[in-house]
Amino acid sequence: MISRIFRRGRPFLTATKKIRHVAKEPGVRTKLFIADETIGVGKINLLALVGDVGSISAAARQMGMSYRRAWFLLDSMQSGFRDPLFVTERGGANRGGAKLTPLGEELIRRYRAHVALVDNQSADILAWMTAVQVSHNDD
Repeated sequence: MISRIFRRGRPFLTATKKIRHVAKEPGVRTKLFIADETIGVGKINLLALVGDVGSISAAARQMGMSYRRAWFLLDSMQSGFRDPLFVTERGGANRGGAKLTPLGEELIRRYRAHVALVDNQSADILAWMTAVQVSHNDD
């Protein structure tokens, strides 16, 4: 993909890579849509990790992303709900941190239960698709 970017009033072209996931086996991905937001396994795993470690920055480090990216993902997900999914406290003597609300915990539980149901219901077609797919050798 070629992007046109302007620097100092002059355009120049830059190549950007699109990373595309190539599945080795057929699969199903579950995404939820609420308001203008999309929630998938990545955001759910990030939210769950924030709950586990009690810190957005620690969760971001464990997932290999910047704090800014993690905050953006969490904030965009949270914007689809009336009530907060997590709460934060500033650092200092009490060291601050982040904690999931009951709504955040319920979202994780319901999402994972839904994914388990979808996976179970998809087993037959995925087995069939595996049997009939084109073989790709990893030479």
